[in-house]
Amino acid sequence: MKRLILIRHAKTEDFTSSSSDFDRRLKNRGHADSKLVATELINKGYYPQVIISSPAVRAMQTAENMAQSFSIPQNDILVAPFIYDGHTTAGFIDGIAELANNNDTVMVVGHNPDMAMLAMHLTNESFINFPTTATVVISFAINKWHQIEQGKGKLELFIFPKMLKE
Repeated sequence: MKRLILIRHAKTEDFTSSSSDFDRRLKNRGHADSKLVATELINKGYYPQVIISSPAVRAMQTAENMAQSFSIPQNDILVAPFIYDGHTTAGFIDGIAELANNNDTVMVVGHNPDMAMLAMHLTNESFINFPTTATVVISFAINKWHQIEQGKGKLELFIFPKMLKE
């Protein structure tokens, strides 16, 4: 069995004409929210063996917070430009499979709408509301990451910070 944890980056500073989208940083709330979600994943027994992240600053900061929470060295975060650039579901699957190697549980930190769309295509579930730091855990009854098929994933968990604060 393989397990995929998809996370939309945490809350960021607003986009302005004086900053680039790529360089947007997390707000204090974003740092707190990513740690809150990591704690919930730990409490539920979900531990990634590897973290793959978009190279955008906000995604990397979210990935770094996750890595710290899971005691994964920050230097071990795999940076994947295809996550920022966007791909088809098949392109995402291929990119993840290439980087996941033999690990059974992989975390991917990226952006919307791609993370929500990927989660929907892999599970046939609907994620109308996929706010910052939204996280899905999807399991697959497969032995190799290249065997992932659209619609064959089983949704195990869907969380986001607001629901954890209520």
